[in-house]
Amino acid sequence: MQAAGNSTLGFDSIQFVNLRSRYDRHDAMTLQAFLSGLDIVESPGVEAHEIHDVGMPPSHTPGYLTDKEKGCYRAHANIWSDMLKKNQPAVLIVESDAAWDVNVRDIMANFNKHFIQFLRQIGSTPIKNPVRAARASGGAQAKQRIEYNPQDPWLSRHWDVLSLGHCLEMPQHRDVFRAFPDAHVPAGMDYWGTTLGHDRVVRKSGGAVCLTGYAISQTGAAKLLLRTAVDFDDAADLIMRRMILAGDLIAYSVFPTIMSQWQYAEGIGMDQRGADSDIRGNGHALEKNTVMKGWDDVWKSGSAWEPKKGHPDIAFQEMALSGAWNRIFGKAPLKASTVKTRMDF
Repeated sequence: MQAAGNSTLGFDSIQFVNLRSRYDRHDAMTLQAFLSGLDIVESPGVEAHEIHDVGMPPSHTPGYLTDKEKGCYRAHANIWSDMLKKNQPAVLIVESDAAWDVNVRDIMANFNKHFIQFLRQIGSTPIKNPVRAARASGGAQAKQRIEYNPQDPWLSRHWDVLSLGHCLEMPQHRDVFRAFPDAHVPAGMDYWGTTLGHDRVVRKSGGAVCLTGYAISQTGAAKLLLRTAVDFDDAADLIMRRMILAGDLIAYSVFPTIMSQWQYAEGIGMDQRGADSDIRGNGHALEKNTVMKGWDDVWKSGSAWEPKKGHPDIAFQEMALSGAWNRIFGKAPLKASTVKTRMDF
């Protein structure tokens, strides 16, 4: 199962979606990847000013989505399209505010072993791939046994979407699950009324919301690209959710999530600047004497980031960003190199 713990976590690539103007998120992602030993490819986000209705798919809900929401969709759709053109079996897509435990490679290697056992447990069968089916002898697609494959560690022919980071998961299909030990999860997490030990759960998705971190297979990319090309009627994650609930996407998710969103620490001015959301953020430049009460904590900890509030399924032992200062500088305090006033110069 070692391939699932490699620098791309067993996927063909890890695609990081980021707007060109978000240099801060680019640097945060670079630090996380460096500390956790991941190879990440930046995939350009799509700015609102790049959206023109003539280039958008048809929609039976015109005017429903903002240009920022359309840009978010298009950034993901560009990756779906590209992986089909390159014939990639499975890609992991992470958004620019994705966070994870610094030991994510060990976590994913462990998860992979139990994910394969879960597929066996539920009697999973390969999803029909129209290209493979057409090329197969007699038009029939050969059955694939559920065995570890180092060339495709996550057995991507068995699923469309594997959600590793979402902000909400629904109760549907919650009884189709497998709990497994994971030393990186604190004991006491509640899974729909069941208190877990140091365990994680893989389950059939009930319609996860948010695209923070998810793997997508060839069939998943083709289905999502076709569905949105025919009727682009909602935000990308909500279309995905409805397709899962309708049975159009075979999707699995993990609890607690292996990835989640980060936000800036409160009281350092980033919320006022609208930096915590590229879609909902409507910030403004700070005035010179703005009172910011959060800096003392940042100077003590060396971290300007924290797990996103309102996401109850986060269970990091050490969020890579939160521990970055100690891992790179040791115990050297941030405040020692911080100017007190502009007169320090």
